[in-house]
Amino acid sequence: MVVTSPTNQLASSLVNAKLLPQWIASLAVLFLLSQIGSMFGWTSPYSARLTSRDSPIPLTLDQMSWVASQLNLGRVVGAFIGGICAYHWGSKKTILLTLVPILTGWILITIADGPLLLYISRFSSGLGLGMAFNCFPLFVGEIASPKIRGTIITIALCGSSLGFMLASILGSYLSLNNSALVFLAIGLVDVSIFLWLPETPHHLLKLGKTEAAKRSLEWYRGGIDVSEELDTVQKYVSSASLESFGHKLKEFGNPVIRKTCFISVMLYVFMQVCGFNSVMLYMEIILRKGGSDVIPPSYGAVVVSGLGAITSALTVNMMDKFGRKGVTAVSSLGTSLSMVALGTYFLLIGYGLDMTGFTWLPLASIILFNEAFVIGLMIVPSAVMSELFPANIKSIAACISGFIASIFAFGSSKTYQPLVDTFGEAYVFYIYAMINALCIPFVIFVMPETKRKSLQQIQDDLMKGIKG
Repeated sequence: MVVTSPTNQLASSLVNAKLLPQWIASLAVLFLLSQIGSMFGWTSPYSARLTSRDSPIPLTLDQMSWVASQLNLGRVVGAFIGGICAYHWGSKKTILLTLVPILTGWILITIADGPLLLYISRFSSGLGLGMAFNCFPLFVGEIASPKIRGTIITIALCGSSLGFMLASILGSYLSLNNSALVFLAIGLVDVSIFLWLPETPHHLLKLGKTEAAKRSLEWYRGGIDVSEELDTVQKYVSSASLESFGHKLKEFGNPVIRKTCFISVMLYVFMQVCGFNSVMLYMEIILRKGGSDVIPPSYGAVVVSGLGAITSALTVNMMDKFGRKGVTAVSSLGTSLSMVALGTYFLLIGYGLDMTGFTWLPLASIILFNEAFVIGLMIVPSAVMSELFPANIKSIAACISGFIASIFAFGSSKTYQPLVDTFGEAYVFYIYAMINALCIPFVIFVMPETKRKSLQQIQDDLMKGIKG
């Protein structure tokens, strides 16, 4: 008896010509997410350069903090815009619109001669960030086959780690202008791919274009017969085009919708307050304060993001194999333990203990934290958001989830330094550890498992759960 390993099964599916269109679509989303990762990764290398004496655009530390924070501030506004656009124009067109403020942000960096243009640039990029997290889960959920939906989302989200790593590397070697041109070129390639991709069958059915929806579904399924799946999709979106916006808002009074909205929002909240924003933004400072001497602290972001990208690539089918609940629980446990280790290290330093033999621990803790984050907390909220909601309110739910996530992302990144000044690094990391630990029972007892289920099956199961 021949046993096929999960790796071989994935390799077989990757070369399956019938799935090729979906892999192309996932590549397009990967490029989009690489832009998101680049926006975050850009801050670390260029904050030091822009505040140095030989800076091409001299900034004070306070001005640089505003440059960094504008990204999440713009994200709050972008969450609303993305939700409105996805509701009216569908996920594919919204992604194309998302790329407009993102590309504008890179263009403004190339011509920036003072802090004002940098503020506007980062705010514009933040608009795209907020819009992207509203629409890309919808797009993937609508074009992917149930059996590989989790894998496709994981592959797409590898782009975030790759973009972060690319920004860290380019920031060490290229000027502000030249690195922005590289990211601009990647964005233009992504625009060309999305212009070529068909609209999602769900949105076409919402518009009443049944034949166009069938052609779209046949394209994304590699030309196989889609009659049965088309009927399922029609059932899924049947009420979407018949209800007014006000009626759809009333849907949130439905116990099923309230529950799914709560689950989606809480997953995004855990994602944003787990400490990722703070650890990535202040990584070099954390390593310097901890006396880490394994590698120069300035290279820490490159190593951490590089290992994160490798882990993302090696675990692309983990969510579809072990389920959303399993990987999220493991991810939360890993991030919690890493924050305990990091907090304990700083606590012992604070007590004056000699930690000379343990200067590797800060970097190791951050690496473990990032590895654990990318396998679960980074990918599962978007996957679940794309799966839980019925078609008629999915864009509204994405707007709500994205808006709340943006507020917590902004709050998490802006409160780190005041919390450190008040309590010290050790207790801040302990707070993150406690939050991550609280995510585990939430996942086990509240979050539903959606592995390899069609979108209609998920809705039927949720309805049974409420009735039961």
